[in-house]
Amino acid sequence: MIARLRGPVVDVGDDYIIIEAAGVGYRVRVPETSVAALRGSKEAVIHTEMVVRQDAILLYGFQTTAELKVFRMLTSVSRVGPQLATAILSRLRPDQVAGAVLAGDSRLLATVPGVGKTGAERIVLELKKKAAVLAADLGTFGQEGGNNAQADAVLGLMALGYGQGEAAAAVGKIDPSTHDGTPAGIIREALRILKDKGEKNE
Repeated sequence: MIARLRGPVVDVGDDYIIIEAAGVGYRVRVPETSVAALRGSKEAVIHTEMVVRQDAILLYGFQTTAELKVFRMLTSVSRVGPQLATAILSRLRPDQVAGAVLAGDSRLLATVPGVGKTGAERIVLELKKKAAVLAADLGTFGQEGGNNAQADAVLGLMALGYGQGEAAAAVGKIDPSTHDGTPAGIIREALRILKDKGEKNE
């Protein structure tokens, strides 16, 4: 299995790149955001997923492991194939996908061409638990190299008795301008959100 490619980008198409590794050119399907970012690049590192079909062996590639994880998560949903999953990642960042699922926001997912209202609701329904685990795993809700304070805040809320999904969803809703960026500050804001939610449900 080909899991990672590193080398010069020798060609860029509408929905793919050709990357050369060890003298071999690999055609890799990528999100539109990657097409734009890699156009003109001399070298790239691409995390890949191999998809074997009856008539072809395809490589799908991503610039971050966060995108790859969300791609795998999306393709686990019934009726969501690799092409549609890539289309979703062409429109939404990994943190937006995880956040939409955790918040039950099927409307955001439905804005992606090809998903539709029913498909978006199916994604939210089938991925609720997986998205909570993914959000905590990514720490920064899909933004690699970011602040781990959010991950620490989720763990802190879990220690207070909140479920992982509930904690991750609350942290994901916080306006960054309302806290100092520390786990304690994030937890304070998350508790306020959770309290307001509890009062509304009474």
